[in-house]
Amino acid sequence: MAWKMTAEELLKHYAAGERDFAGVDLHGVDLSNAVLKEINLDRADLNGVNFTGADLSGGYGRGRHRGHTKIRYAILKNAIFRDANLSYVNFSRSDLSFANFSQAYGEGVFFEDACLFCAELKDAQIRINSFDGANVEGTILEDTE
Repeated sequence: MAWKMTAEELLKHYAAGERDFAGVDLHGVDLSNAVLKEINLDRADLNGVNFTGADLSGGYGRGRHRGHTKIRYAILKNAIFRDANLSYVNFSRSDLSFANFSQAYGEGVFFEDACLFCAELKDAQIRINSFDGANVEGTILEDTE
């Protein structure tokens, strides 16, 4: 069972050095502009979470539904979304350089004007809603649908 956490609680625990928030329920929380480098959000409920402008570099998250999550203008360098449900996630104008989306899946994903430089989408099954203006230089698209 996931425990519900507010933005204030998460930021307090993060500031105290905690990085493992696996399974936490952040449904609808506003974490815009938060600096959460190397955070573990594995199996977390991120439905409706606003990460606009946040720095989640080196972060990790997979598994749980992330419906209608806003991650626009965010920094996600080296982030790991392996085997993640990315349905209706908006990554517009985010820096996803070297991010790993291997075996990720979902529909309605936005990568408009995003930087996917050397990102890995190997074996991903993502239905992309918008890819306009995205930088895909060096992106690994092997066996991607």
